[in-house]
Amino acid sequence: MRAAVRDLSREVAHAGARDPAPRAGRRAAHRQGALEAGQTLLGGGGRPGAGRSSRGRTRLAAAAARRGGRCMTMAALPVIDAAALVAGDPSARRALHAASRDVGTFRLAGMPFRRDAVSLARRLFALDAAARQQLDIARSAHFRGFSVMHNERDWREQIHFARERPARAAGQPWHRLEGPNLWPPDPALRCDVQALLRGAEDIGRLLLASLAQAIGASPDAFGAASDDAYTLLKLIRYHAQPDGGERRRGVAAHCDFSWLTLLFQDDIGGLQVLDRGVRWIDVPAAPELVVVNIGELLQFATWGDLFAAPHRVVNPSRSRERLSVPVFINPPLAHTIRRVGRQPAAPSWPDPAHIHRVLPLAQVADAGVEHLHFGASEWRRKGENIWCAECCAAAPG
Repeated sequence: MRAAVRDLSREVAHAGARDPAPRAGRRAAHRQGALEAGQTLLGGGGRPGAGRSSRGRTRLAAAAARRGGRCMTMAALPVIDAAALVAGDPSARRALHAASRDVGTFRLAGMPFRRDAVSLARRLFALDAAARQQLDIARSAHFRGFSVMHNERDWREQIHFARERPARAAGQPWHRLEGPNLWPPDPALRCDVQALLRGAEDIGRLLLASLAQAIGASPDAFGAASDDAYTLLKLIRYHAQPDGGERRRGVAAHCDFSWLTLLFQDDIGGLQVLDRGVRWIDVPAAPELVVVNIGELLQFATWGDLFAAPHRVVNPSRSRERLSVPVFINPPLAHTIRRVGRQPAAPSWPDPAHIHRVLPLAQVADAGVEHLHFGASEWRRKGENIWCAECCAAAPG
């Protein structure tokens, strides 16, 4: 973990130097966002080794608006500075916890490879039909590859990758989830996919350790993205809206089945998240920031203290596709997720309309359910196609 943080610290420290314009834009956005939300900026030193004064750099935006407060605006969506987390800043950890508890979504500044992810998606979706056919998910025994989602819930194309591993011998059903990817013919694309996975896992380790420490647990309480983690990468192309008729939603309201999800996106917009105050928030189209969603696994592990924010997408454009690259930070498939901390007195979850969730909310709050086997749960979701506890009438497992 320490080695990964040192490596990420170097990358974060140099990210601004390679890309100074977005850094200046982030500072302006932080200040303006705080003013509009009526919040106070938390100051601090600069990037590790950057030599900036505390007055010369904004470290992070204030925590999320409190439950039951005024209507949340776009500007109130929290922004967390990765450099402050790398430095172990207690105020950054508190802001991270508040955002993960009250909103379930925040934006992360200072990520060194944010633009590479969208560029990679654009290159992969530019492959010709023959190359895409070689990536057809039907050719994979491990749920990897290219697929088209055209139904009432989804209107998009996507390509799945994960860590490259050999197929496992038959044992538990969930062993089938691990195995090799389907790769495009260009070896550079393969290298870039693997580099993105490694970089995202480093961010995942940082965020999970910071959240664990923020709630008073040990840094490894969530088994932070270990070497055998089941990290998944999905590259998504949301189609432009048809010229006439109703707008199609790119993906229906749902929660992510992960510890947390890192989301790299282009400048189109169209993402909305639902906070605990039952308010849909437009996530600004800011490619220089990485969106982070808390997943159902962290919600379960913390008895619902951390909030798996429902989210949905509608591409607002009738002329442009929308590109999005979520990376799902998960534990190893063999991992058993155990509860951390105390059970809240009365956890609340908004559900103004149906939200697709893998875990029933009753199971999250049930004191009699002390643990969850990730591999078995993930196999039920993928192998048995029980992707929503309510829609699929699944019995809790």
